[in-house]
Amino acid sequence: MKLGFNMPQLTDCVTQKTIHDFAVRADELGYDSLVVQDHYLYPENPIQSHPVQMMAFGPEPVMQWPQAYEHLYAPLESLAYVAGITKNIRLGTSILVLAYHRPVMLAKRTATIDVLSNGRLDLGLGLGWAREEFDHMDTPFGNKGSRATDFIRAMKAAWADNPTEYSGEYFNFPKGSTSPKPVQQDLDGNTAVPIMGAFNSEPGRDRLAELCDIWHPAGLPADMAMMLLEQVNQLASEKYNRGPLAMNLRVFAAPSLPGIGPVGDQLMPSWMGGIEDMLPLIKQCKDAGVHEVTIDTSFTAEINTEEAWLQIPDFFAPLLEEAHK
Repeated sequence: MKLGFNMPQLTDCVTQKTIHDFAVRADELGYDSLVVQDHYLYPENPIQSHPVQMMAFGPEPVMQWPQAYEHLYAPLESLAYVAGITKNIRLGTSILVLAYHRPVMLAKRTATIDVLSNGRLDLGLGLGWAREEFDHMDTPFGNKGSRATDFIRAMKAAWADNPTEYSGEYFNFPKGSTSPKPVQQDLDGNTAVPIMGAFNSEPGRDRLAELCDIWHPAGLPADMAMMLLEQVNQLASEKYNRGPLAMNLRVFAAPSLPGIGPVGDQLMPSWMGGIEDMLPLIKQCKDAGVHEVTIDTSFTAEINTEEAWLQIPDFFAPLLEEAHK
């Protein structure tokens, strides 16, 4: 099984040095991936709360939703930088919000990173929830699912051999050439960046089955996630004659790092405490058949210094050893 991280990207304690040293150390230790996420506005009076903000319990929850988004480095630019300072570790997005991008431009930007990293990119995609960001992009909020399906089809067309073109329900581009092309291939053998879909509705599972290579759920117990993946793979095989998809499970962790003490209650199902508390959880994922786990500590209030961020790769090293057994 593989193991990776949401890399330092959020909160005002993250600097160029934090990103550099974290990425280089994770690469040196043999971690499998580093991923980034996608937001760009932080309104003082948001239209709505973060979807999980209302799930807090306990008097002083340690997960800082959505305050961590007040400071956030741009995702693809961050990955391009990390691609140049690492050698082996895969790079990914967890996730890019489709509404903030356009198919041909995103195809070009991600193919560029894939080429420059020698084929190390996984493209995680999701629907998003922040209405202010949708409004700024002049993107309707109410038809996210159907737009996402058309977006992915258009992007895949832009990665295809030239000349290429696409005409869909929401997106189109004229016959011509798009470049560069990715180094990698998708499940169907087409030139493409592997797509991790963070979709979990019934239409979303159909989108996974038709268009994605990896399912990327967040915060689910391993057994439940694998049961749902089995349904997706059955749909992929029977309806689309493709698959099976792998799974990258994103977990929210609050590690008891040296010097910051124990942590308290969480906003959502999470990995908490010391390595001895988390080793059974990584073993559960392996036993369930999970292909990869992405550990996200971005929202843990105690991870609020550069020193705390830079402890993380070494702190979780025993989990990496267990994952790779």
